[in-house]
Amino acid sequence: MELFKKLFIAALIVLLILFFAWAVFAPKKDMNREMAKTLQEQKGRLDLYFKGVTFQETQGGKKYWEIKAKTSSINKSTGIASIEEANGTFFREGKPVLKFISPSVRWDMERKEIILQNPIGYDLKAEPRIASLIKQAKNISTFILPARAQNRNEGFFFKARELSWKLSTEKIICVGGIYLKKGELAGMAEKLESDVGLEKVNIFGSPCVINLINLSLTSLEAKTFLVDSLNDVITASGGIKLTADGFELTADQLEYRQREDTLFFRPMVEINYLGTRAESKVASFNIKKNEIAMTDNAKLTRGGSQLTGDRVMVSLKHKTFKVVGKTRIVIPDEEIK
Repeated sequence: MELFKKLFIAALIVLLILFFAWAVFAPKKDMNREMAKTLQEQKGRLDLYFKGVTFQETQGGKKYWEIKAKTSSINKSTGIASIEEANGTFFREGKPVLKFISPSVRWDMERKEIILQNPIGYDLKAEPRIASLIKQAKNISTFILPARAQNRNEGFFFKARELSWKLSTEKIICVGGIYLKKGELAGMAEKLESDVGLEKVNIFGSPCVINLINLSLTSLEAKTFLVDSLNDVITASGGIKLTADGFELTADQLEYRQREDTLFFRPMVEINYLGTRAESKVASFNIKKNEIAMTDNAKLTRGGSQLTGDRVMVSLKHKTFKVVGKTRIVIPDEEIK
């Protein structure tokens, strides 16, 4: 029995010596390198969480936007950052031009795109009036621009459902149910695209509809409108139609000079009202007088009779047509009989 114990202990000692020798001399992987590799793989799959962090988009030393977030997270595998309770600013030439707050922002770092959820945006001039402007906002995305460029203290404001910005275009885009107001103009559109200062705003639709608030039952339709806030000029193209108290005007191009309260239509302008048709290459609509002057090959047609003159004056207020200047009348033989 004593001999068996001695042999067992001796065998155990031999095994321990062999294990130690294997541990020291046997070839094996670099454990430190394997550990570092594993940690790196885990880091690539891990979301990073932050509190009170600031993000910004810069390129070539130029800053485009800056966002301060209460909380945020980054998915490194997708390159997407989720930013919560955000306060942000868009910049142009190093100066802040648009401030915004948004409950949630999605930043695609690969595509250089940010998407704002339910943002409220404004410039510094509008900041003191934010509370009253929010009350004016509709249930759809609302953009309110200064009535006139000289109204320097009005500023601009928007409250949108969703708004996106891309570095490739440096434009903000809003889609789906848009209400735009600028002075006496108020309109509806399906899509809005603009610079971050809202100086040149494009609205699109099928078609877009703009109402002249100070003229009852007067609306403008077009495929696209461009609002130049700095110069108070609105241009439009594609399927232009003006309707007012039974009158219908169609044209290819429109320019509305707000400071002059005048709309200019060209070319191939046509007005229809209760069987009477007036045509010309150019027409101007004086809003204050509620009168349209048709010039350049102007003619008036009623039934089979046609009158031509230097101008055809159309009064929307009095619902009358008048041919002015050298007039020529053509009456079909059947009507003379």
